[in-house]
Amino acid sequence: MADTIKCPNCSANLLFDADLQKLTCDYCGASFLPTDPAINDQAQARFSEDIQTGKAQVIADAEVFESEAGNDRLGDEASEASIRGMADEPETEYDETNVQELICKSCGAVVVADSNTTASYCAFCGSPALVSQRLNSSFRPKYIIPFRYGRENAEQKFINWCKGGRKTPFGFVSSRNIQKLTGLYVPFWLFDIDGQMDMTATATIVNAVSTGSKTVTTTEYFDVTRQARFNWRMIPLDGETRIDDALMEAVEPFDYRQLKPYNPVYLPGFFADRYDQSAEDLNARIRKRAEEYMEEEFKKSTDRYSTVRVKTRNNTYSDPRAEYALLPVWFLHYRYLGKDYDFAMNGQTGEVAGVVPVSKVKKALFFFIILAISAVITRLIVGLILGGMVG
Repeated sequence: MADTIKCPNCSANLLFDADLQKLTCDYCGASFLPTDPAINDQAQARFSEDIQTGKAQVIADAEVFESEAGNDRLGDEASEASIRGMADEPETEYDETNVQELICKSCGAVVVADSNTTASYCAFCGSPALVSQRLNSSFRPKYIIPFRYGRENAEQKFINWCKGGRKTPFGFVSSRNIQKLTGLYVPFWLFDIDGQMDMTATATIVNAVSTGSKTVTTTEYFDVTRQARFNWRMIPLDGETRIDDALMEAVEPFDYRQLKPYNPVYLPGFFADRYDQSAEDLNARIRKRAEEYMEEEFKKSTDRYSTVRVKTRNNTYSDPRAEYALLPVWFLHYRYLGKDYDFAMNGQTGEVAGVVPVSKVKKALFFFIILAISAVITRLIVGLILGGMVG
């Protein structure tokens, strides 16, 4: 990254405002689009209308047809489609002389930020013990999805999320916790993988017909074959071991229509995590996820049957291919009574995930309130029964 991005009017530092989708100057109040020639002389990225939502999509249209009585087969006529559709264009030229690494002295986490961006707390452990140093290794993602939810919106989402938990501890939504809320570009590998389904099973359809007091049950038996091609595109897997994988999956999907070639103009004001798992490190995980998608497709194609018992699985998968991207997540790590909790919000769509701590005081109060209500209801029921008996 070259110098910090400067305001063309007053030369003060600019920050990317996710709510406005502009770079703003706190000094003179000016604002600029990321595509403004004064900010970025690169042509606006061209996007294909074919790019679809980011949660793994099954790009296949396989037809189910009945071949003969007692035989059900899934045809091998799946259309192959790609959601990439992004036109190749020149990358932004920049050096990285003004990028810094922030290292947490408590947990060892390393994040990347423009030197214009300050930090008070570690996004991973909540510690304020951060030290900075110059970036000492290459940091070059291929794609980025800019934040669309700014800090104010993220704070409100966090407050509403906490209020949704009736047993959340008193005072949990404190200024101290909210200050730790961090806008973090999480490193993701976007995987492409193809699959060939080849499965057989035995299935039944059970029908029951009642006539008066008599019920007649009939059972039909089928040999089931499923064969089809599937193309999964841009399945996102985070490349950071410190972030819970289930938490990141919970804030999916990302809308890939906003996917852009990496450009440093979207970084000021936020942090960018540096991956510590390569695409090769995640090969087993992406294969497992593809296998889960394959099983889901098989179940959907056989849901008309009463019972299904799989006999053979000869599914095959291609070698996965991956591109490195930064995707926006608001992140908060906190401790309550010695336990670690994480809150995450998709910085593009606003999807929220996490586990709310439970207050022992509220839990006890809730128990006694329920107990008291139950006692009142029981007394009323007993009174009605006894009163009826006396009458």
